[in-house]
Amino acid sequence: MKKIISVILGAVLALNLSLSVVNAAAKEVRIAFFLEWASPNQEDKVKKAFDKAFGVPVKWTNFATGGEMTEAMMSGDIDISYSQGLTPFVNAANSKKPITLVDVSILYGMKGTTCVVSNASGISKANGYQLEGKKVAVALGTMADYVFRETMKVVGADASKMKIVDMVPEDSAVALANGDVVMSCLFGKKSIAKAEEAGKKMLTVKEAADAGIAGIDITSVTNRFMKENPGMVSTFLEVTHEANDRYKLGRSNFSIIAKDATMSVKSTKDQMASFGFPDTRTQLTKYFNHGGILMKYLEVMGNMFATSENPALKDYSSVVTTRFLP
Repeated sequence: MKKIISVILGAVLALNLSLSVVNAAAKEVRIAFFLEWASPNQEDKVKKAFDKAFGVPVKWTNFATGGEMTEAMMSGDIDISYSQGLTPFVNAANSKKPITLVDVSILYGMKGTTCVVSNASGISKANGYQLEGKKVAVALGTMADYVFRETMKVVGADASKMKIVDMVPEDSAVALANGDVVMSCLFGKKSIAKAEEAGKKMLTVKEAADAGIAGIDITSVTNRFMKENPGMVSTFLEVTHEANDRYKLGRSNFSIIAKDATMSVKSTKDQMASFGFPDTRTQLTKYFNHGGILMKYLEVMGNMFATSENPALKDYSSVVTTRFLP
């Protein structure tokens, strides 16, 4: 196992993950995460492995959207956002927010983020244009927003002609069930399941994949925290990647992860089986490299969500670094 190396005041301590790491000035690390979004490192979260590795307490806060994560980072309440959607990150980058992408945390298909259309509406992929003029719920500025836009292209519907209501997934699932909207674009295992009680996916997982619609979540950090506590950023990714390796070897404790994710063990296993947790080599050779998947998606999404006030960046490599990957 790789050892975590952290430097402070010229003293270098080489430690394995079972020991504490002496880092810079931070007395506490504040980390954002999602419920209903199971990941291997939640076992380490519960077992306080991050606290031991950092050598200081960790405060974890769950958020409804990646945009809320950004707001909390800008207000000084969050240092690291784990599994933030790529869409809210590019929105932050376009608006020149001082945060940096340091890791590809989770890859997922449309099992994780999708659009569910009401059964009562009689609308499907075949007549998707009938969504025009109707009220739909979308978590704006999130990966659900990206999936919504791309899905509408596939079914031939003009998104600008719909009455879009900005709703977090939990609320939009209820709105669909109550008949307040005809379609809900959302994420989260339980929220999607709730929506599917009243509807069905506009695109199947395969249809979405065939259309090139994919999900990428990332880990972002505030520039201030990254500058003042580089060792802690490395430590976070080291512990997380070790958890990913443990999961791939079949050694994760799903009971712990499921409880922390507020899901059943069965749902947790099913959701995580649809996720990808790329290792460092994969990230460097397929995602962060020139022309890599991540860099292409950053450019595509950056332009998709650009506005006159917050235009797309000319080069998204300026808001990305691989220096902390283990």
